[in-house]
Amino acid sequence: MTGTYFMKLTNSLILSGFLFLATSVQAQQTEAPYSAWSWSGHLDHMNIDKDAAWEQGIGDTATAIGFAAERFTNTSDNTISLGMSFIFYNDDDEFAQYVEDYWGDTDYAESSASAFTIFAEYGPKYQFGADQLSFFTLRGGVAGLLASERSIGGCSNCYSEDIDINGGLYGVLGIGRSSGYLDWSLQFQQYFTGDIDNVLRFKISGAF
Repeated sequence: MTGTYFMKLTNSLILSGFLFLATSVQAQQTEAPYSAWSWSGHLDHMNIDKDAAWEQGIGDTATAIGFAAERFTNTSDNTISLGMSFIFYNDDDEFAQYVEDYWGDTDYAESSASAFTIFAEYGPKYQFGADQLSFFTLRGGVAGLLASERSIGGCSNCYSEDIDINGGLYGVLGIGRSSGYLDWSLQFQQYFTGDIDNVLRFKISGAF
């Protein structure tokens, strides 16, 4: 009697285990896919090709600040990031001229050199570590520079010069850590085309 009861109990436990496993697998398979967006802000240190920089009268390093939006899903490690940056060149060929304001007052103003760039990146973001709070990214990207010029800011009829520095295709390797609602990461971009050599980026991002 005891043996029969034990066998029935064992069979019941085994059957319950199989049913639980099947239910779990089915739940995972039927989980509805979803997507969301995150925002990010970044600060860049940019290295520019020395020959191209010398020809355009700027330094071979620049600083940039910018922002981006990143789309991710629960069905893939791949994400897409779309953003823009404002570039501040080190101007070696600045000029100056007299300018007149709305009230007719004149001033002697100096030029500055700047640009802005738009970019798109795509690739995986892998989480690792015991707590799954660390991550690294491996992406490909493309960037285009717009309004790259030497000019006097806020002046509508002042002299200006184009600065012919081109963006291009690049690869991204990054590593970061999640902390609360924010992700902190450091990224290295190596350019394969264009006039930018590489970029080191400090990035803060969060979901919304």
